[in-house]
Amino acid sequence: MGISNLAYIWTAIIPLLVLIYYFFRKKYVIQDVSSTLFWREVMKETKVSPYIQHLQRNALFYLQMLTLLLMVFALLQPYIKSKTIAGEQIIWVVDTSATMLAKEGNQSAFEKHRQEMLALSKQLDGKSVTIIAIDAEPKIILRDEQNTTIIQKAIKDLQVTYSHEDWPNTMDFLQSIIGKKSTAVYVFTDSMDHKQLPKRTENVKWIIQGADSKFQNISLQRFGVIQTGNSMQAIAQIDNQTKKDQQATLKIYDANNKEISKKMVHLNSNQITKIKLDNLKITAAVTAKLFVNDDYAADQSMSTVLATDNTQIYVDQSLHQLVVKAFQSIDPSASTIPTEQLKMIEGHNLLVTNQTSLLKQSQNPILLIGRDDKKAFQFEGAVKVIENELFSYAPIDDIYVEKLYPEVRDAKTLATVDDKPFIQQTKNGHLVVLTDMQMTDWALHPSFPLFLWNAKEKLTAVESQLGTFKPEEKRIVALPESNKGYDVYSANNEYINSLTDGGSFVAPAKPGVYYIKTDGEPLYFVVALEQQEKTLSEGSSYQFGELTAKATTNKIDSTIMTILIMIMIVLLVAEWEVQRRHGFTY
Repeated sequence: MGISNLAYIWTAIIPLLVLIYYFFRKKYVIQDVSSTLFWREVMKETKVSPYIQHLQRNALFYLQMLTLLLMVFALLQPYIKSKTIAGEQIIWVVDTSATMLAKEGNQSAFEKHRQEMLALSKQLDGKSVTIIAIDAEPKIILRDEQNTTIIQKAIKDLQVTYSHEDWPNTMDFLQSIIGKKSTAVYVFTDSMDHKQLPKRTENVKWIIQGADSKFQNISLQRFGVIQTGNSMQAIAQIDNQTKKDQQATLKIYDANNKEISKKMVHLNSNQITKIKLDNLKITAAVTAKLFVNDDYAADQSMSTVLATDNTQIYVDQSLHQLVVKAFQSIDPSASTIPTEQLKMIEGHNLLVTNQTSLLKQSQNPILLIGRDDKKAFQFEGAVKVIENELFSYAPIDDIYVEKLYPEVRDAKTLATVDDKPFIQQTKNGHLVVLTDMQMTDWALHPSFPLFLWNAKEKLTAVESQLGTFKPEEKRIVALPESNKGYDVYSANNEYINSLTDGGSFVAPAKPGVYYIKTDGEPLYFVVALEQQEKTLSEGSSYQFGELTAKATTNKIDSTIMTILIMIMIVLLVAEWEVQRRHGFTY
C-alpha cells in the first residue's frame, strides 16, 4: 500500500473537529416517564444492551465520521503496490535444446520455465515483449507484442527442438535488437556461464533463469553397427555421469521398431562402459535404447543406418583438369586413373569419362562428358532445361555452348541447345553431357560443380538409406523419381510431413529413425542428437547488469478510488435514512 498525494493529509482536521465537537455536546438524554413504577423496567432494558443503545443514539455520528475519514483517505490517492517487469523493452530468450528436458522433480526444466513465463506475462502492465527461441539459430516467435492472450498462447505453443543452442550467434542477434533502449533480457535455460553474455551492461539487465537442480544423467554416447557376413555387429558406449554404480538394460530395435536383442549392463560410476552385441539380424536401420533411472531420457536412445555405401569416384585422365578439380572439391577421395583401367573397376563406383563404349555396361554408374566415337559439330543457341530435377539448384540457362556431339540413341533428353540434345540419360540410368569443357564456358559458372554433385548423388544414391541428419537440419538430397510424391514417416509408421520440393529437405526435430515413402523401397534416414546435448551442466539463476534509475521502476499503481467512492455513496444513503427517520438532532 502507498500514498500518492500526501499533501492532502491536512484534511484530517475536518473529522477531528467533528470528534471534538462530539465531546462537548450534551451527554444525557431527556426521557419522560409517566410513572416511577416503570423506571426500574426502563433502566433494566438500558443496562441489558448498553452498546446497542449507544449505537442507536450515535448512529449518525459514526456514519458521518466514517464518511469523512474515507474522503480524507480518498484525497490522499492510495494505491496498492504490485510487481511488474522493469525496462522500456522486454526480451525473453528461450532455450529449446534437448537438455531442457532434464527433470527437476516432477517436471522438466522447459516446463518449469514455461510456468515462469506465464506468471511474468501477468506482470507486463501493457509493456510489449519479444520472445526468441534458441536452438541451432535464433528464431523470433513474437515481436513487440502487448496482447497478453497472444503472448500466453505463444508460450504454450513453444516446443523443444532438440538442436544444440548457439549462444555466440544469439548474443550477436540480441545486440542488434536491443539498440539503445533500456532492456530487460530474461534468458530461460538450463545452464549459462556469465562469460557468454556480452560485455555491454549499460542500460541492459540480464536475468538468467537457470536450472538449479543437480541432475543425475546416464548417457548413450555412441552407437554403431557393421555388417559381418549374414548378420550385424553392434557397439555401444554408455557414460555413467553419476557418482553411483548403476544397473541398466540395453535393447536393440530394427527398422520397424521391433526388438531384436536385449542385454543387462552394469555401469561403474563416472566411467564409460563399452558394450558389444553380435549376430544381430540385418536391417536397414537400427535403434539402441537404454533403460535406466535418471533425470534425462533424451540421450538414452540412438539410431543408425547400416553402412553400405562405399562408392568411389574415378575420373578419366583424358578429361579436362577442370572436371578433375570440380570432383575433388566435392569428394577429396576422388581419383584419376588411365582410360584403359576404367574397365577394370568393379562394384558401385562412379566412372567419369568420355568413353562411349562404357555406357553398355551396367555394373558401374557412368557420367559421360563428351564422346570419343563421334566428332563435335558447330552449334549455337539458347540452353533449355526439360527435366528440372538435376538443375533445380544449378540453373544452366546462362551458359554458352559452341559445339555439341551427336545424341546417344534411345536416351532421354534432359536439356537442349536450340532443340538439340545437350544432356541425356540412358535407359541404364547413365548421364551424358554432349560437349567438352573446351567447347563451353560452363566450367566457369557456379552451376557446374553443383551439377556434378547432383549427378553424383543421383548416380550413386543408395536405394535403402538417406543418411544421418541433425535435428531440423536443412540439406539438399537426391531423391528417386516418384509419381506419388514424398511422404515422411517415423519408425512407428506415424505420418510426419510431405516434401513439396524434391531436392530441399528439412529433417524432423525429434531424434530417431524415419523413412521416406516413394514408389519403390522406402528411404531410411536417422535424426541424431548432437553430442553436446548428452552432457548436463549444473546451472544457476543470477542477474547481470543494471538499468537506469528511470527504467528501474518496477511497481504499478492499482488505484482503489472506485471502491472508496462506492462505499462513501452507501454511507451517505445510510445517513440520509437515519436523518429521515429521527431528524438531524438524533
